[in-house]
Amino acid sequence: MNWRSYWPFVLVAFLYLATSPYHRGLNNPNEMVRVYMTKAVVDDKTFAIDRVIRQWGGVDDKAVRGGAIYASKAPLQSLIGVPVYAFAAPIFRTLGLRFDKLRITFVLRIFGSAVFGIAFAWLFLAWAAARAGELGASRASGLGVGLGVTLGTMLYPYALTFTGHLLAAAASGCCFLGVVWLARCRPRSRRWIMVAVFLGFSGAAAPFAEYPAALSVAPILVAAFFVTPTWRDRVDLAAWMLVGGLIPLAFGLHAHAAMWGSPWRTGYSFLENASYVTVHKEGFFGVRSPKFEAFVGALFSPATGLFFFSPVLLVGLAALLRRTFSVASSGANPTTDTQLLEPSALRGPLPRALAVATFAGVVLEVLFISGHTGWRGGWTLGPRYIIPLAPLLGFWVIETLVVPKLRGATLALAAMSIVATGFAAAIYPHLSDVFTNPLKTFVWPSYIKGFGSYGLGHALGLTGWPANLVHIVPLIIAIAYTAMAAAERSRPARLRQALVLCAVVASAALVVALVPERDPLAADRENARLWGFWEPARGEQPWRAREHWSALAVSVDDFGHGGRRACSWRVARDACAYGDAPWQTFRPGTLVFDGRPTDVLLLHPIAGQTVVVEVPVQPDMRALEVIAGLSDAAIESDNDSPVVLRAYQGKKLLFAREFGRSLGFDTLRRTLTSTTPVRMEVSVRGRDGARHFGFDVIQRPL
Repeated sequence: MNWRSYWPFVLVAFLYLATSPYHRGLNNPNEMVRVYMTKAVVDDKTFAIDRVIRQWGGVDDKAVRGGAIYASKAPLQSLIGVPVYAFAAPIFRTLGLRFDKLRITFVLRIFGSAVFGIAFAWLFLAWAAARAGELGASRASGLGVGLGVTLGTMLYPYALTFTGHLLAAAASGCCFLGVVWLARCRPRSRRWIMVAVFLGFSGAAAPFAEYPAALSVAPILVAAFFVTPTWRDRVDLAAWMLVGGLIPLAFGLHAHAAMWGSPWRTGYSFLENASYVTVHKEGFFGVRSPKFEAFVGALFSPATGLFFFSPVLLVGLAALLRRTFSVASSGANPTTDTQLLEPSALRGPLPRALAVATFAGVVLEVLFISGHTGWRGGWTLGPRYIIPLAPLLGFWVIETLVVPKLRGATLALAAMSIVATGFAAAIYPHLSDVFTNPLKTFVWPSYIKGFGSYGLGHALGLTGWPANLVHIVPLIIAIAYTAMAAAERSRPARLRQALVLCAVVASAALVVALVPERDPLAADRENARLWGFWEPARGEQPWRAREHWSALAVSVDDFGHGGRRACSWRVARDACAYGDAPWQTFRPGTLVFDGRPTDVLLLHPIAGQTVVVEVPVQPDMRALEVIAGLSDAAIESDNDSPVVLRAYQGKKLLFAREFGRSLGFDTLRRTLTSTTPVRMEVSVRGRDGARHFGFDVIQRPL
């Protein structure tokens, strides 16, 4: 092999390692609770995460048993992180480096998730290239499909996080390949035994990575016995599979027994969050009869749809259905050792037993997600609960290469999958459940505004678009190669393929453009909130509350009516109402201070009320600057009641300033000592109110 054979493998590995999206303000519980558990096992020699919570702060997705707090998730990801953490911690200490939450998470992501993702991606690419040749297609076509699946499905985003989903997908995919290899080996040969052990290991590991993975893995393990010719061989197969499964079974069941009092119980019986308890109480662990909304949402919606983000998998589903329900037996499983080793057998279709098993797994996974009360899965890129479908359907995408006329369309859809999934994965692989159409509303605007992620670009000192080019350029290369991989060298063939790609991209872009947000106001506020705590900050640009107005928590203390009430954002998309009069609103706007128009947050303070605005403090920004003042029109009016502005951080008073007749705005500066939100209180001292007052809160790195 030369460089042309290896570069797709290098490209995928680079992208799996190049970015590491992380936001302390998000504190993603799906990932963090697993990190907490790993740290507890190494540092405290216990599965309980109580001490880690006291050290790092709270986290969701917990379970409580016997007065101790545990991670409620399947344990495999945290257990894999244990040797990684134990090895890395002393190295960091020796080098005099802090091994804090951020660095711990990065190390666990790389060596506890990304390396497994790379290993499986390489396995998939190698199989795709080899299988394409068996099916009469070019190696380039196989690698194109491989890039489409490894960069255009959930495999990519969840290789970047320490969540267990990647492990579940990889284990399921390894089971699939294990059955294929088993069917190609002479029974009881050394290779056959190794494959059987590998199959048992993968099958036992999958549910401890993510419990629902058992639904797709179990039928595939059954298929292994159908591709084994004799009962004696099947008994041997069961024995060797059991040997392979002993290690993951031992570790997984031990963790269950230690945390939940029985090897057969899970954390879902002890959930702390009352809303999660309600979800999992319904039906069987939250699963009831299938619902149309969940079915469509999980498979086709722009918010989380499997086939929306990875349209190439539709081709795999079609190939799977064709093989499952085909009557012809051409290329069916060979039943003798001689036939088994014939090259002609390799050129035929995959074992029908494997197709039936995969189809059964797909049906079970779809029934599960369609019937699950919490099918949406919170913050996710794709329906993460059924992530095994990504590699399983991906393998069947490769099978379509046997039909020359389908190769161009298949690879165009593979390229489109990278467009839909790849760019979102690299910058923010956990899309908020507030969005109806996150690609249009959040992902692309984030790129346009210059938001980036931690990773290689950030390590090189780059910010914004230059930092993002580290993954944008490789993704574009992957898209271009995938789209044109099936085209012949002739100019007309390449032109035809380019037209097919343009048609696919245009259709997808039209769909994305036409799908509106269900609640545009909520989407705007969610954008502002997420951009408000984004890491890393865009270079040295200051964070301005005025630019993130919808991320602020606004309320009013009405002393005439008693108690505090929230400011209602339903009055308009860019304002909230704290009184009955139409001018009693808090909103972004422009006021004139000493003849100079200035963008601020403006309001009309009312006598007898205090408007309270909570401003989130951004990570790594400790220099606080507040500009505030009365507008020129307010100064020129006959109302001379002074406006009082007080700022607190927790119980600590940062400053108190009174504004009466002075033109212009004042600038107040303080140094913050924590990430506790800053509370701004605006009131009027006197009988008259309704003075036009404006302020902005600006944060910068020290």
